[in-house]
Amino acid sequence: MSVVSRIENEEDVQIIKEYTLLPILLDMLTRDMEELKIYKDKIVYNHVLFYLKEVETAIYPQIQSIKNSMKKRDIKVLNTTTNAVGINVEYKVRGYIYYFTMLRSLVKAELMTTLMNMRRSV
Repeated sequence: MSVVSRIENEEDVQIIKEYTLLPILLDMLTRDMEELKIYKDKIVYNHVLFYLKEVETAIYPQIQSIKNSMKKRDIKVLNTTTNAVGINVEYKVRGYIYYFTMLRSLVKAELMTTLMNMRRSV
């Protein structure tokens, strides 16, 4: 029988980070697909759009999986705010409230890493 610590651990933080970043990635993909429409008469447009839609489609099951993990681990995101500096997240892990901030540069780097990893799996 495994006993889950009441204190947050590295895996909890990673789950919160992914839960925070994936919706941002979805927004970015939607925005970029819309902006790419001006190139719809170009040869590669359909290929790029197809790839972006595949990535977008792959994100939804990941979000659902993360939500299931959060439920099992008793993790809840209480508040997420975005400002010029970055993203602030308030969350609860097994009854204890924690906070973290990701600077914009880190958010961008994490999103690019996530996108590259998804490209390998799609």
